[in-house]
Amino acid sequence: MTSHQTENNAPKNSAPNNNAPAAGHRPHGPHGASEDPQNIYLLKDAPILKALLSLGVPMALGLAITSIYNVVNSYFVGHYGGTEDLAATSYGVPVFGVIMAIAGLFGLGSSTLASRKLGAGEPAHEIHRVTSFALYSALGAGIVAAAIGFILADPITSIMGASGGSYEPTRIYVHLMFLGAPLAIGMFTLEQLVRSEGYAKQSMYGIIVGTVVTCIFDVLFIAIMGMGVAGAGWAMLLANGASMLYYLLFLMRQSENFSANIRDFSLDPAIIKPVVAVGAAELIQSLNLIFAALLLNNLAASYGDDTVAAFGLAMRLNMVPEMLCMGLCMGGIPLYAYAYGARNGARVKEALRTATILSVATSAIITIPVLIFRRELLAVVGDASLIDTGEEVMIALMLAAVFNAVSIVFVSWFQASGKGGPAMLMTIGIALLFFPAVYFGNMWFGFKGLTWAFPFTQVLACALGLVLFLATGGAKVPPAEAEVETEGSEESDSEAAQVSGAQPEQKA
Repeated sequence: MTSHQTENNAPKNSAPNNNAPAAGHRPHGPHGASEDPQNIYLLKDAPILKALLSLGVPMALGLAITSIYNVVNSYFVGHYGGTEDLAATSYGVPVFGVIMAIAGLFGLGSSTLASRKLGAGEPAHEIHRVTSFALYSALGAGIVAAAIGFILADPITSIMGASGGSYEPTRIYVHLMFLGAPLAIGMFTLEQLVRSEGYAKQSMYGIIVGTVVTCIFDVLFIAIMGMGVAGAGWAMLLANGASMLYYLLFLMRQSENFSANIRDFSLDPAIIKPVVAVGAAELIQSLNLIFAALLLNNLAASYGDDTVAAFGLAMRLNMVPEMLCMGLCMGGIPLYAYAYGARNGARVKEALRTATILSVATSAIITIPVLIFRRELLAVVGDASLIDTGEEVMIALMLAAVFNAVSIVFVSWFQASGKGGPAMLMTIGIALLFFPAVYFGNMWFGFKGLTWAFPFTQVLACALGLVLFLATGGAKVPPAEAEVETEGSEESDSEAAQVSGAQPEQKA
């Protein structure tokens, strides 16, 4: 059963109606108005600052809420389970990264394609094929990941670096994360589809639903039932299921561009190529984070479980301001993608300029008080043995966050415009910078070198993003007559030529 109704009630297997209304436009909408709905107005015509704030603030708040939950979760696990359970949640970060990497492949790739098609005014039945592909591909990939991960959970736990007293809690946590993989991947994919149409508040509501559910079950499973890190794993699984259900019901009831009909599922290269072009870069970026976490866990483990726990604690605290900046930047992705699909170059340039100013200002404003009160923040969720180690990690991470705010703008633009080539190059470039910096920093300077590799890498990543942005034409968009369907082929070829220094065939 589909989640939408066409104006002429034509069956899904009938020939496309060329006179059907374009996606996202409702000549006779539910309110009887002829103008665009509010969500489409934000993407299409709203003043840039208003659009960015309307789209970015809810996402930033949603991500910040998630980050705050992570801190609260650390409190419950650490307080009721101890340092070994807290270390297990840090060792489990790479597994969570694998799951979210798969989610990013389908969620981000499909949502940006859907937004570009909305901006180009393509009919709803074309977007149905994209959203159905996203939904069922995500669920299928989640089931496969769960099966493989569940079988290999024991060796994976060893690879994570867990040993001694932290091994068994980590193994339990890894099992539960893989068990919930279909729900986590499905939740993230549907959330991205909600955002692709400009429903920023509804995206935030789904995150709040998951956070509330998690906190309730944290109290029940960890504080009352004494399940330790297993309680945290079950709480996360149930929370992802609740958020996924919210997003699915919302899209089926409110979106004319979403389809849960399996008959709309298609393996058409015109869908797969642009989805993979953007999603693969996101996948590689997430895998980079996984390998980075693995490397950090193994290097930090040489200093003891306290250091691993301190790293995890500082990173969770740092996630609150970092997620606020990321939300403001990534909240603009549907705006960039819609304007790109509509071939509105002036709107693209203004949006990117405003987003950069907002992200840097927000990062700076948040970083200063967090740095001032870093010891007090660490003391709230950790014991005295973790504060000194966590303090230095937090200083380095907060300084890195300022430069990361600019890098996120570049990455968001590459993703929104379907520029898989530059996104992939930036992802690979960051990996080539970060891994040697961490490894040799630890070898030459010990713990300090390990810690300060973060800001060092982010400065270089910011410079790399600027070079790729300029090399691929900056904020230019293709001519208005260009076909959106060529995004996964001709555009990527043109971008690759621009990066390599060749003259592109067309310029806007």
